[in-house]
Amino acid sequence: MLYYEPRVTVLSRPQFTEPGHLPVQWMGESCDGERLAEFAGRLCYMSQRNPARRATREYLENILKQGHGSVLEHANFSLLLEGISRSLTHELVRHRAGFAYSQLSQRYVDESEAAFVVPPAMIGDAALEESWKEQMDAAQRSYVALVDSLMQRYAWVSDKVHRRKMAREAARGVLPNSTETKIVVTGNVRAWRTMLELRCGEGAEMEIRRLAVLVLRTLQHEAPAFFGDFEVYMAEDRRESARPGYHKV
Repeated sequence: MLYYEPRVTVLSRPQFTEPGHLPVQWMGESCDGERLAEFAGRLCYMSQRNPARRATREYLENILKQGHGSVLEHANFSLLLEGISRSLTHELVRHRAGFAYSQLSQRYVDESEAAFVVPPAMIGDAALEESWKEQMDAAQRSYVALVDSLMQRYAWVSDKVHRRKMAREAARGVLPNSTETKIVVTGNVRAWRTMLELRCGEGAEMEIRRLAVLVLRTLQHEAPAFFGDFEVYMAEDRRESARPGYHKV
């Protein structure tokens, strides 16, 4: 199986419960995560009565403008990312502050029928794609053969589950960076914004940039007040990129 596009699924979003003794005079449309951030910001000044009569999204735009990003750390979104390569996740997990990761394990999961992610730079060029696909097929055949041989070599290991793990962890070395993987990523809004500013930029590697733009669109739909200042545009290299209106809050 080949992946030409990544897939993003929202697994969890903030749920806000307003305390009865500190009610906020809410105005305008908002999601729970946006209200949570507004509540946290208003608590600092005990301005629950909303003296400036700002809608939630106006209030949060001012937060972004002023760079008071700490209140954004209260709202977390968890995403399931699929159809991405291990090369991509090697870069993604470098974003540590504010993030949590859980990724498919090649030690335990059988990759005999692994999927592969077609590098964006090759998509549309039949000759390049065919040459790349031959390499993927050869790598997968090598993996299957190595697992079989290693299972025989360690036949003396009575625990079959442990024996399979020993075989797979050794054989996975022949699998390429293009091997498809799945990962659950949880991040607070401030962390997501920092990652998106960096990975949606024109200097980002093509595959992670493509994913970042898709993640951005997903989060803009979830919480426009947090991510609505990002502008998606067509870059000079004829691929989508994005930039924030407010930098590194």
